[in-house]
Amino acid sequence: MKTKIFILILLCIALTACGNLSILSYYRPVLPELPPHWEEMLGEAHWQLEWLDENGFWKKVNLFPGSNLPDLPLIQEWSTPVIAWPYWPSRNLIPQMMMPAGGIFPWDAGGTGIHLSWRGGIDAVFWKELSIAERNSPASFTRLPWYIDWPRFRELLLNGNISERVRENPWLIDWKDFAQRTADSGFYSSRLNPSPPNNLSIPGLGGLWINSSPFAEPVRVALEGSLIIPLSPVPETWVSSYGILRVQNMDWVYIENTER
Repeated sequence: MKTKIFILILLCIALTACGNLSILSYYRPVLPELPPHWEEMLGEAHWQLEWLDENGFWKKVNLFPGSNLPDLPLIQEWSTPVIAWPYWPSRNLIPQMMMPAGGIFPWDAGGTGIHLSWRGGIDAVFWKELSIAERNSPASFTRLPWYIDWPRFRELLLNGNISERVRENPWLIDWKDFAQRTADSGFYSSRLNPSPPNNLSIPGLGGLWINSSPFAEPVRVALEGSLIIPLSPVPETWVSSYGILRVQNMDWVYIENTER
């Protein structure tokens, strides 16, 4: 709690130093298209938008399919994240069960819009996790998200000397843990390595399954076969027309779709 208060004080000092509220402007989010295999199985998405307001507080708004997108007040003097969580209440998929799109102002702004993307969701979540990480030393207060070189970070994830598996699917990284370690001791790309590949096999879960990461390929299993999926240290969701599977490491919970 003390950490969050101190970060808020820093943000308020920064805003005061910049003068007055004329540094604020409004940008309308531009949502990305859903991955085709998500849309085919789940249909149109609801969205939960998260952003940091002019007072340094996180705000949320939930949008139905076809809703008018709101204009968000974003601070122009600092990098500012916007996170967009897709969800499908009719399928019991609530916000944060599927990975988000997102963007960082000003790099994703154009005209009066801020263009959100699935790659940008990584940046926005890392920004948020770094902003709320515990600060355990004086040096940790210098490792704040508005000091990150975001274009360089994006280039690292796309083409840097990191695991090919992470370049293809950055959600293999536990970004909360990575943010805390960055706050504690600095940013090291050598930490962008996923756990060694290992699979979980669950019998009797045939059919087509999609993963909570928009970068992961769907898995098709014979109806009487076993679902074989790679293990992850972070919670994952797998969805089929038959139900929802929540997995973390070797632990899993299957919720059957009773309305099928």
